[in-house]
Amino acid sequence: MGGFVGISKRGFDPMKKRCDGMLPGSGRWRALVIGGLMSVGLSLIAGAQEPAKPAADAPAESKPVDTVTAEKGKFEVVFEAKGDFDPVDSTVVQLKPEQWAQPLEIVRIVPHGTRVNAGDALVEFDTEKLDRAIADMDLDLAIGEKTLEIGRRELPVTEALQPLELADAERDTLAATEDLTRFLAVGRTLAEDFARFRLKSSEEQLKYSREELRQLEKMYKDKDLTEETEEMILQRTRFEVESGEFNLRRAGVDTDAALQFEVPRKEAALKDAAEKSRLSLEKSRATAALVIEQKRLALKKAERDRVEALRKMRDLQQDRAGIPLKAPRSGIVYYGRQHDGVWTTAAVAAKAAVGQGVPLGDLVFTVVDPDRVAFRVKVDEKDLHLLSPGLKGRVELSGFPDAEAAIAIESATAVPRDGKVDARFAVTVPAGAPKPLPGMTGSARCQLYARPDAVTLPATAVFRDDDGKKIVWLPGKDGAAAEKRVVKTGRTSGGRTEILEGIAAGDVVRSSRP
Repeated sequence: MGGFVGISKRGFDPMKKRCDGMLPGSGRWRALVIGGLMSVGLSLIAGAQEPAKPAADAPAESKPVDTVTAEKGKFEVVFEAKGDFDPVDSTVVQLKPEQWAQPLEIVRIVPHGTRVNAGDALVEFDTEKLDRAIADMDLDLAIGEKTLEIGRRELPVTEALQPLELADAERDTLAATEDLTRFLAVGRTLAEDFARFRLKSSEEQLKYSREELRQLEKMYKDKDLTEETEEMILQRTRFEVESGEFNLRRAGVDTDAALQFEVPRKEAALKDAAEKSRLSLEKSRATAALVIEQKRLALKKAERDRVEALRKMRDLQQDRAGIPLKAPRSGIVYYGRQHDGVWTTAAVAAKAAVGQGVPLGDLVFTVVDPDRVAFRVKVDEKDLHLLSPGLKGRVELSGFPDAEAAIAIESATAVPRDGKVDARFAVTVPAGAPKPLPGMTGSARCQLYARPDAVTLPATAVFRDDDGKKIVWLPGKDGAAAEKRVVKTGRTSGGRTEILEGIAAGDVVRSSRP
C-alpha cells in the first residue's frame, strides 16, 4: 500500500484526467482499487487459459556486451625499475703473471669489504718456488752465454778449416785408391809368396840343424874330446833341431792363415778403405757449404734463444716484483669484479683462503670509492621511450626501506641486448642518510607526467582504425549497431590511456571491437 501512497502524492492521471483530490480511505478510492485488482486477476486467468505461442515467435535475446566506463581522476606516467648500485670510481687489481704459471700458497689476504689505503698489501704468497726458479734461470743464462760465445768463435774457425779438411779428404781418398791398386798389382802375390817362402825357410833351417847334429855326433865319436864339452855342444844342437821343428810347424800354420785369411782380409780392408774415402770425399764436397750454413743458423738460433731466455727472466722478475699485490688507491676491497651488473665475488672468495695454493691470476680484487655510486637498471625495450634526458626521481634502498636518494639519468644504451637496455642514474644521498654501497640494490621511481583530473579508459578499449586514427566503440541503444567514435589520446601508463577529446567522464564504451 505504501507504493500506492507514493503514487497518490505525486498525482495520477491515466485517462488524462486529474485525480489529485483522491485521498486514501475515501470510498471512491477503495472502489477504484478493488476494481483494478479484479481486472488484473481476470486478465491473468484469461491469459493462463490461452494456448502458449510457439517459441519461434518470441523475440531473440541479444548477447550481453562487455563495456567499460571512462573515469576521471589522477593519472600519471611513472618509470619504475629495480636495479643495483655500481661504483663510479673503482680500480680492478689483479696479478697477471707473464711467465709464472704454477700455483703459490696464500700467506695472508685481506677480507672482503676491508677498507685499505694506497700501498696496503691485499694478498701475500709464499714465493719460495718462484725465487728458486729465478735462481735456476739465472744460472742457465750464464751457461747459455758461454755456449753462445763458443759458437761465435767456432764459426770462423770452421769456415777456415773446411777447405783444409776437404783437401785432406781428397788426399786420403787418393792414398786409399793407390794402396788398393798396388796391393792388387803386387802386394797380394808378394804376401802369398812371402808366406810360402817363410815355410820353406823354416824347412831349410830344420834341415840344416838336423844335418849339423848328425855331423857333430859322427865327429865326436872319431875325436878324443872331453865328455863335458861334447855333451854341451850336442845338447845345444839338439835344441836347435827341436826349435827348427817347432818353427816349421808354426810356419806351416802361419802360411795357411796368411793364404786363407790375412791376405783376403787385407784386400777387403783396402777395398773398404778406398770406398769409404771416396764416399767421405763426396760427402764433404756435397755438404761443405751446408755445414757452414747450418752452423750460422744454429748460431742465430742460439742468439734468439738467448733473447727469449732474457725475456722470460725479465717476466719472472716482473711477476716476483708484483708480490705482494698492493692496493693502488684507498677505498673498500671487493672480491672479484663487476661485469654487466654482476659481481664475481663468490668465485674469488672460494679460493681466498690462507694456506691454499692458487694460480696468481685467479685472485681479482676491486678497490672502490664508497662515496661515489651510480644506480644501474635494465629496462625493457618497450619502456625505452620513458628514458628521456633530464629524467629525475627517487630510489629506495632495499636494505633501508625508509631511506631514499635522489637520482637523475646519466645515460641509456640505445641498442638493446636480449630485449633490454642499460640505464645509469647519478645518485645524490641526503646528508645523514644511509649511503648505498656498490652491490646493493634498490627500486627507482621517476614521474614523467601527471594530471589530477584526466579522463582515462583501459588501454584495451582504445583501438586503431584502418587509417591509423584512435577510436572507441559506443554500444548501440535498443539493439542498434555499435557506434565508432574517433578520439584523441594522450599517454598510456599502468594499463590505462588518457583521453583528451572524443568522450567525457562517465561515457560507456565497448571493451572489444563489434
